[in-house]
Amino acid sequence: MPDTLEDAGPSTVSLRICMEGHANALALNKEHNQIAVAGRSLLKVYSIDAESFTEVCNMRVGKNQNLSYSSNDVAWSTLDSNILATAATNGVVSVWDLSKFGRQKQLLVYNEHERTAHTVTFHSTEGNILISGSQDGTIKCFDIRFDTSVNTYFSNSESVRDLKFSPHSPNVFSAVSENGTVQLWDMRKWDKCMVQFTAHSGPIYTCDWHPTRNWLATGSRDKQIKVWNMDGRASLEYTIHTIAVVGRVKWRPERTYHIASCALVVDYSIHVWDIRRPYIPFASFNDHTNVTTDIAWQGSDSHCLLSTSKDSSIYKHAFKDATRPALKANAQGASLGRHGDISFANKIKEYAIKSSGLSNTKSTNFISRRKSNMPGNIQFHLDHSKMYMFMLKNVNMDLGPEFPAHDTTTELRVHEVFIGCARELLLSGKKLAELCEHNAEVSRKYGKYNATTLWNFIKLFYGTKHFEPPFEHRSSFSNQKNPITSRRAAQVASDWTPHDQGQEMNGNSQETQLEAADASDDGDELAVGGKQNPPPTSSVILSETQIISEITFDNFELLRNGFIYVGPADLTKALALPDTALHHDVQAVRSQLDLKASEHEKSPPPQVPSILKVSHVPPIPMWEPHQFVVDALMLQNDVGDVQTALTILIVMGEARQLLPIEDVVVEHWFHTYVDQLHRYELWNEACEVINRAWVRSVQQLNQQSTVMPTNCGECGRPLGGAVGWYCDKCKSMQSAKCTVCNLIVRGVYAWCQGCSHGGHIDHLQQYFAKHSKCAKCGHLCAFS
Repeated sequence: MPDTLEDAGPSTVSLRICMEGHANALALNKEHNQIAVAGRSLLKVYSIDAESFTEVCNMRVGKNQNLSYSSNDVAWSTLDSNILATAATNGVVSVWDLSKFGRQKQLLVYNEHERTAHTVTFHSTEGNILISGSQDGTIKCFDIRFDTSVNTYFSNSESVRDLKFSPHSPNVFSAVSENGTVQLWDMRKWDKCMVQFTAHSGPIYTCDWHPTRNWLATGSRDKQIKVWNMDGRASLEYTIHTIAVVGRVKWRPERTYHIASCALVVDYSIHVWDIRRPYIPFASFNDHTNVTTDIAWQGSDSHCLLSTSKDSSIYKHAFKDATRPALKANAQGASLGRHGDISFANKIKEYAIKSSGLSNTKSTNFISRRKSNMPGNIQFHLDHSKMYMFMLKNVNMDLGPEFPAHDTTTELRVHEVFIGCARELLLSGKKLAELCEHNAEVSRKYGKYNATTLWNFIKLFYGTKHFEPPFEHRSSFSNQKNPITSRRAAQVASDWTPHDQGQEMNGNSQETQLEAADASDDGDELAVGGKQNPPPTSSVILSETQIISEITFDNFELLRNGFIYVGPADLTKALALPDTALHHDVQAVRSQLDLKASEHEKSPPPQVPSILKVSHVPPIPMWEPHQFVVDALMLQNDVGDVQTALTILIVMGEARQLLPIEDVVVEHWFHTYVDQLHRYELWNEACEVINRAWVRSVQQLNQQSTVMPTNCGECGRPLGGAVGWYCDKCKSMQSAKCTVCNLIVRGVYAWCQGCSHGGHIDHLQQYFAKHSKCAKCGHLCAFS
């Protein structure tokens, strides 16, 4: 049925229930006019009035109180409004009778769980039957007419977090566990579950059956709500991505595709989702100031939602008060791709079809526009939009008969490029130069030209025999093989003029007349006369015309760290380093351009020197590529190519120690790349990357991902103890013995996951060469 604006209906009512604690769970009676709330220090019943809550009963009164009153969950009988059940933190399941007085209200106490009881629920048609799930991995079935449990179901998992009876099959209930599995049990068959499948990658905390369809919703720590079709084999129908760990889910009555959820941490809001449009909530309630602990719809009323929170309050939410996040979202969007492509999306404005009459046309259009903008419209999931993509033109496009277009292959998709590079890139086994050359060819093959250039750069600077780890700063020109230095050294030998032996080196002697000629690019010698005196080794004299031809003193920022910048003049400000020693030395001898013209006229120099003499040449440090490589790797990561960035770090080996990059960044790259490899099921490639890692947290991934749970061969329970094959229940280590020779296995142990029996691998090979069944229990083992 379609939603409306829902202006009519009750308003939101809030009530702070207690100051000493908060509620962990809530439950409604069969008439939906009373609510029970339970917590670690709270167990009360309230009546739901039109504008308020009224306390009916408080079961935490009196002096003799214990941990059985501290509840994790509460459930109300579906047939008797006086019968309640609670699951306590100490594992006790209690049954309460509201018609009695005082301590007699606690009708029954079942103390059969070994650890915390997480959930309890009543049978949908049999009011005397209830089931509970515990941290010990067991499910207990109780009949309140008896003092003990009638059945025990072993889930073979660490903890059972939630249980729900199916409304479509009265004897079937679902159980979700912390190992991410979902189980369906038939109450009449306690030895083995009907269906078991892995639903999430993390612990599942909640589940709920759809009231009309055979759908099961699950919420997990992986921040996802999944809807499973349980007709036949379980199949995934819808997935909702939330922003926090999912704590509770509840299907909305009379709405096929609506489901409410609350978070276990971080998010305080309650969201109602349309599973057909799973990326933005259909409606949200933002009244609580702390994490919401439980939610429930008031019977078949789809406009009233009840909730409890850690802020010690109960809220009754009216749907008309809910916010609509979709109305606040931007209707337009644009995205720029890494190849320069642009995609743009905008909302389509739909108008009604025009009728024959003019007056009717205007009124019809006006009404249709108002209806289309209604926030509660059921067309929430059918909002239409147009997508435009602006692609860069191919440089090989057909320009006419004289310039035919070249044949180009179909562009590979992103995931195809990623998978191909992951399989063909080499991480070790050859020299650095050979690895870089091979990986550059692989990158070029898959169209990653930026990565190809970067691989060639790594080969040039780190893969040659001239590479010295670490780089050393050169302190003199004599140690540098620089073409500029060599050229200037040749110019020094040709630019000297003859001097007398007794002449001063500062060039201030009035008896000496120096004539300088312009130096050509070919190194022509200066035309001078007289004797020649070789220059001292501690000074270099350059012709002023030679220096000015290379460096413009009016724009000295062209000189950076001793190198002449020949790029665009607009970038010289960003590359200027005015505080270098060479800058100050040349500034000391450059002509003063700020002198007044009158001063030049009054005292002109008697002789204008034509040779510029630099008495001290500062050391020019050699350029190091380390920071440039780091910047290039960070750029690859920013454009989404963490594969190239991390692969280069791995291939560089010990040379990566020279790169000024933080370990936190490298660790993040490792986890990101390994996760991407796992998504594409590239297990071998991911294992190789983990083995090449030098970060401790990454090296431990293989140990975490290859852990397999083992079961006791006698009782079948998981072996979760810290003492190897010791079983806590059997109090023995029989599982550590070989089923063939009956001796304790030391070394490689092979075992069957079906019957949990095993032994020495050599003995099992010899045994299964002649037999097909287990030597101890007769199980049909599949040995490979």
